[in-house]
Amino acid sequence: MKLAKLLIALGGGLLVLIVLVVVIAFISIDKIAKAGIEKGTNHALAVPTSLDSADVGIMGGTFSMAGLQIENPEGYETSPFFLRLGSAGVAVSLKSLRSDVVTLPTFTLSDLDVHIDRKGTTSNVHQILENLKRFESGDTPEPETEKGPAKKFIVNEIAIKNVQVHAHLLPLVGELSTAKVVIPEILLKDVGSAGDPVSLAELTNIITQAILASAAEYDDIIPEEILNDLKSSLGDLNALAENGVEMLTTEVDKAVEDAQDQLQDKADELEGKAKDAINEGLNDLLGGNKDKKKDEDKGGG
Repeated sequence: MKLAKLLIALGGGLLVLIVLVVVIAFISIDKIAKAGIEKGTNHALAVPTSLDSADVGIMGGTFSMAGLQIENPEGYETSPFFLRLGSAGVAVSLKSLRSDVVTLPTFTLSDLDVHIDRKGTTSNVHQILENLKRFESGDTPEPETEKGPAKKFIVNEIAIKNVQVHAHLLPLVGELSTAKVVIPEILLKDVGSAGDPVSLAELTNIITQAILASAAEYDDIIPEEILNDLKSSLGDLNALAENGVEMLTTEVDKAVEDAQDQLQDKADELEGKAKDAINEGLNDLLGGNKDKKKDEDKGGG
């Protein structure tokens, strides 16, 4: 009887231990993922990076994160940060998660705030893109994880939605001016599939380039000094197409056209109001002259 009770107690204790191990594993995997993303992004852009939360759904094969913030290089305090991501998510098979190369059908990033901060003759973006040039030579080794080499990725499609770009210009003489553009959606296809699979740092590189290249499409809104610096810095990097990545800018082009249409409508509206005001002034003037002439005629008669 005592032996049976002892076995039951041991079995119950073992069950509790297994549950605790599973709970700790679930908690730890989120922390490991969070630390890995911060480390990989920091390695890519060479600026401090923080992440509010990461959630790995082991059973469902899902991953999501929120509040990724990439700070500015040192010396740029006009803007609060370089980039902040609201949320991101992906669904992936468990089999792929266990392999060295993870294949993601669709990776969605939503609600991004980007600040381009130009002071005098240089900008935060110029410095960050200079940091990204390290990957062009292939001489920059990837940081290893506690379990060995970092995983590589193939992403069939990356959807970057609702990007707000704030361009701050602080000239050598004059006051700070800010322009803002909103990019509804950027689509990237075949990331890591046409060539070698990409690391997390290289994936960060590709996404950053795509966002800034899309912002450069707004040449009628972004200040010329920032635009020239942006295009020059992007030109020093390999084009996305050279890495086998296809970027669809249909939505961006449409956004530019919509912005231009809105500006034209506003200009037409102001022009119409100006014409009405001129006509009204002429009518008042001519009408006043006619009344004056009538008064003079009456006085003369």
